[in-house]
Amino acid sequence: MRLEDDGDREGGINLMPLVDVVFLLLIFFLAATTFVREEVELDLRLPEARSGEPGTPNRQLVINVAEDGTVTMDGRPVTLEALRQKLAAAVARNKEQAVLVRGDEAARFGVGLQVLDTCRLAKVKKVDFAALPKRKG
Repeated sequence: MRLEDDGDREGGINLMPLVDVVFLLLIFFLAATTFVREEVELDLRLPEARSGEPGTPNRQLVINVAEDGTVTMDGRPVTLEALRQKLAAAVARNKEQAVLVRGDEAARFGVGLQVLDTCRLAKVKKVDFAALPKRKG
């Protein structure tokens, strides 16, 4: 049996290519954002603090201090001298460069102090320390 075409389909706009492009963009942005969170999700047990303010992720450089005293930046272990050079280069590009130091609660205090001193030698003006909010109860 043959059905006749009334001509209703002529002149209509086909939205399927637009829907395809939107889904592809959605997948791209979802995949790209997972790489940005890599530095923050390292397996560190942050200490708890009663006071503090929520952090602002405005292009802060993230420095991690592991339990064994290893210092990492951009996902790679660095020496304190290499860290100073990287921070000095970042400050040369942006005078208001902020740094976030994330230290494991079992890390030695001396390593954190050395990282802070390295930040001061590199002329970093804003250094924040990451901590978890104090649990109630």
